[in-house]
Amino acid sequence: MAYVCIEDYEKHALERLPASVRDYYKSGAGEEYSVKWNREAFKNYRIRPRFLRDVSKRDISTTVLGHKVSMPLGVAPTAMQRMAHPDGECANARGK
Repeated sequence: MAYVCIEDYEKHALERLPASVRDYYKSGAGEEYSVKWNREAFKNYRIRPRFLRDVSKRDISTTVLGHKVSMPLGVAPTAMQRMAHPDGECANARGK
């Protein structure tokens, strides 16, 4: 299966995780307002295609906390990653 968007990864994970782990990752605190608001906010993001642009010399690097990174990609701090994979947070820190 090809994973194209975050929903593809979510579906793949939710089909394989034990129910208790799946429920933990899918839930939020209290009434889950933050989960709802975050999903609604992300629906407002759009990719604006730009056609006929010279991309032969592109640079998507940026600076994060004073360090140059090759692309603007980061992982939010989360907990309990070992519930999904034995290497948990260590694998995430290594970028695997």
